[in-house]
Amino acid sequence: MHNEACNYYRERKRKTKHEISLEYLQENTPFAPHSMDEYFVLQDKPTAFAVNGQTVIVDSEKLATALLYLSEGWREIILIRYYLQLKDKQIAALLGKPRTTVNYQKNAALKQLRREMEKMNDEE
Repeated sequence: MHNEACNYYRERKRKTKHEISLEYLQENTPFAPHSMDEYFVLQDKPTAFAVNGQTVIVDSEKLATALLYLSEGWREIILIRYYLQLKDKQIAALLGKPRTTVNYQKNAALKQLRREMEKMNDEE
């Protein structure tokens, strides 16, 4: 127990030697140190897509624009897979297509989506 207490006080002394208290920072800096979390701030205009009788909201304008470049079938597969979170087998049953066809179309759509997003990033 004695050694644990010694280790605790040694570690506490090391921390006070290397760390600066928040009160000291607030008193000696002309600005208030803070962080702004913008995760929930919508910077883009959300876009709604109708998929299989449901409405899917895409928050990113770039992604929504890139999705519009896809064919209707490919867009539907991507939205069902990633927004409604159904597996390829479930999508195949829903659309009446073989699972391998759904998988192929999903992968092809993702490649085209990636190309469209890269084009938009290059234009900026």
